[in-house]
Amino acid sequence: MKTINDLNETSHYWLVKALQWSDERWNEELSLVLVPVDQAEYGRHNDRYSVRDSIWYATGLFIRHSEGDVERALQIIEAILTYQFNDPSVVYHGTFYRVPDEPPPPENPTVWRDYDPNWREFICTVFIILLAEFDVLIPSDLKEAMHQSILLAAEGSYARKVPAEYTNISLMSAFLLDFAGATFNKPEWKDYALTQAHEIERLFNRFKTFNEYNSPTYYGIDFYALALWRKYGSTDDYRNMGATMEAELWRDLAQFYHADMKNICGPYDRSYGMDMTEYIAAVGLWIAAALPSSLAPLPDVDEPFDHAGDYYFMPLVALVDTMPPDDVMPHLQAFQGERTLERTIEPQRSATAWLSDKLMLGAEADHLNPARSDQFHPATAHWVAPNGSIAWLRTRSASLIQAAVKPHQLLLSSDEKTEYVFQIRLPDSHTFLITATRWTFPGMVIEVERPDTPYTVQLDGELLTIQFASDDGVTLTFSV
Repeated sequence: MKTINDLNETSHYWLVKALQWSDERWNEELSLVLVPVDQAEYGRHNDRYSVRDSIWYATGLFIRHSEGDVERALQIIEAILTYQFNDPSVVYHGTFYRVPDEPPPPENPTVWRDYDPNWREFICTVFIILLAEFDVLIPSDLKEAMHQSILLAAEGSYARKVPAEYTNISLMSAFLLDFAGATFNKPEWKDYALTQAHEIERLFNRFKTFNEYNSPTYYGIDFYALALWRKYGSTDDYRNMGATMEAELWRDLAQFYHADMKNICGPYDRSYGMDMTEYIAAVGLWIAAALPSSLAPLPDVDEPFDHAGDYYFMPLVALVDTMPPDDVMPHLQAFQGERTLERTIEPQRSATAWLSDKLMLGAEADHLNPARSDQFHPATAHWVAPNGSIAWLRTRSASLIQAAVKPHQLLLSSDEKTEYVFQIRLPDSHTFLITATRWTFPGMVIEVERPDTPYTVQLDGELLTIQFASDDGVTLTFSV
């Protein structure tokens, strides 16, 4: 059984801080924790108490093991069990309500809007490791209920058969189904899980990348799932695959990480922000647990910060251990010098990046996926503002943009006339000068090569938006 005294100094520091923060958001009546309202992601729901995030908090309570902690952790588990769907005839069987007052999904529900299928994996993989680590603290009747919950989640996960390309969920799903297959004598689940695991490994080994590429949030979930394989895998095969992919993922991440800026260079397939010192990116928790606290790529957690719900995830990092290889550590501790990176993500998808002392640029050329979401960042820039804070730029477009990087340059193009939207964060000053071909900011000048078309400029707080159409591509040249 792992306790807080078993943690290294940095994991101990961040677990204590995370639990202090979490304690303040505990609701005794609901037996759940509060996600700060401005960052809750549940759209139309008024109640922000999170079913999933509460099991992360319960994990920390087991580890801390102070007076009343175990009783509260058990109370949380009992509450979460009441929010699971149990109806094999529906597509959301085995997953969970997201918040207490969420209405039941309607007939013919829409995924993500009416239910979240991923709560199966997020919650029940935690149940599995709690049963492994804290068995002696959990009453037998509650253990039986947790096993029943895992069974329901596995039934739903097996019916869903999430694609291996959906990296963070497929990694957790394979772990869940392997455990459930062995526990409930379902050899077809174990066989499927192993096939899924080898397919994930095959996809990764093509280019030493995951299809769900360079995500500051979901790389954190990948590290969690790979650690489950590495630490709790049922066979040497799982344990070796988990440890190997985990180490290689760290090595690729390290090349994109700028330790002095405390940020991962883009492009980002899925991101909820642009500056990890302003919001919680789950991968930042893994990096933080390996470094002195002064080097952590995290916001000031004593002040309000964005995407706050993921801070509840810190106990899982502490429990399964952050394990960057020795050759990765120098890149996490200090910037290791200018470099240009080229990666093939999958056939017809590639990423390029350039990192220098005060500026880093990232771009993705994707010829496969015309659909776009606000999480996709195909072209990005970060630079150090005169006051030492991080300024950034990102590109938005509904069209299929192909982006590439050269030193000091972002090159954007499309096969059709495209409305380009550039969002720029200026944390140090609202002093700027925008013309059709030159954007001047404190500490940065960007020359813009583009057709002579009308453009608009809008300032909303610290976010500046510049928008124009082009049927002949755009080149941005950065001068620090």
